[in-house]
Amino acid sequence: MAATEQSMAERWALVTARDIMRTDVVVVSYAAPLSDIEQTLSDNRISGAPVVDAGGHIIGIVSLKDIIDRYAQDPGARPRRGAGFYHLSSEELEDGDWNSFEVPSESEDTARDIMTAEIYAVDVNAGLKDIAKAMHSHRIHRVLVQEDGKHVGLISTMEILAALSA
Repeated sequence: MAATEQSMAERWALVTARDIMRTDVVVVSYAAPLSDIEQTLSDNRISGAPVVDAGGHIIGIVSLKDIIDRYAQDPGARPRRGAGFYHLSSEELEDGDWNSFEVPSESEDTARDIMTAEIYAVDVNAGLKDIAKAMHSHRIHRVLVQEDGKHVGLISTMEILAALSA
């Protein structure tokens, strides 16, 4: 191994979950409809997020893959948008109804319906190699970080790549 490669490997061996984790974690509610989840993921330029219950506790993870899998499994699950969604003619609606007309939330699947309930986490002191091994062995793109049994951050493949390219 060349001296430069060895020094990089030694530097990477010192990197821990605490060093690379994100603490500004975007979460979605277990009751969020898929259209809201799509928008949240798109707005934040992320491919997945932890799902929280009414008390704010993480109960699963939802990803773009989960959404795509649901739509592939059941094309009718995809929220229909635009004209004709309600199959009503304009004569059936009064003028004031147009402004308050929204997609009823019960018409869409929610995060709870499609999330992956199995949560993978690493300790805040886990090394970069152990984090990468955990993600690879579970075939996941994000892992939560725990300290004293509490979730304190998240590491995605992007944080791994950033650490390796630093």
